[in-house]
Amino acid sequence: MKSYLRFALLICLSLPLPLSAVAIKKGDSTEQVIETLGKPMGTIELRQKTLLLYPQGEITLTQGSVTEIDLMSDEQFAKDQERLRLEREEWLADQERRQAAHTKEGLSIRADKMASREFATRSAKEQLDYWRSFQIRYPEVDVTEQISSSLAGYETELTELRSQQRIAELEARVAQAEKAAASARLETEKLRQETERSERSRNNGLSYYTDPVIDSRYYYRPPTITIHTSGQKKAEHSPRRRNGVYRYDDGPKESVAERATRILNEATGQ
Repeated sequence: MKSYLRFALLICLSLPLPLSAVAIKKGDSTEQVIETLGKPMGTIELRQKTLLLYPQGEITLTQGSVTEIDLMSDEQFAKDQERLRLEREEWLADQERRQAAHTKEGLSIRADKMASREFATRSAKEQLDYWRSFQIRYPEVDVTEQISSSLAGYETELTELRSQQRIAELEARVAQAEKAAASARLETEKLRQETERSERSRNNGLSYYTDPVIDSRYYYRPPTITIHTSGQKKAEHSPRRRNGVYRYDDGPKESVAERATRILNEATGQ
């Protein structure tokens, strides 16, 4: 910032000094000062005072009249101009040296990155972000080719990423469908088993209950039937168990009335 202000001051002080600067005296009006020295570089208002700024100094006016004169002589102004000229040339040379060093540094960094295997293994997005940051830091070094190459690679990566995302979504849908199908098959198998159990129970005429803890069915054994005639026991009929099922006989099925008639006939010997 100081270098910039100094450079601006050098430009301002390089203006030629009017030969009539010595003609300004106290009591002159603002118009006379401007007519003699020209338009000032700037003006400062301080309550009742006004400062007119010129390359060779300043003029103070109070209520429109010159009250103070602070201007350099011709000899002083010439010496100051020469000093400022040398400082300006030195400043410009320093800026050129700094710019050259900065450019050399940027070129060296660019060459190192282009030859780096580690940098080449980075993703295209990381490379693109780096070259954009590099361009801001070293605007005088051309990295257009590097940015274009990284951008093309980044677009390819985005295309592949979108494709992988779509494949993952399809795989998730297939897995969900398979899970739903397996659940449906399980429910169907449970329903089939329940239907078969109900059908067997209805055909065998047996009573059972299900243990809620071990999910097993227990069948009640039918009672033994004993028929007495004139106080004497004539016959006993007990159910037979085959394959876990109790049956009273192995013959064809008969109704309750037919079974009772048959049992009475056997008891009376008819």
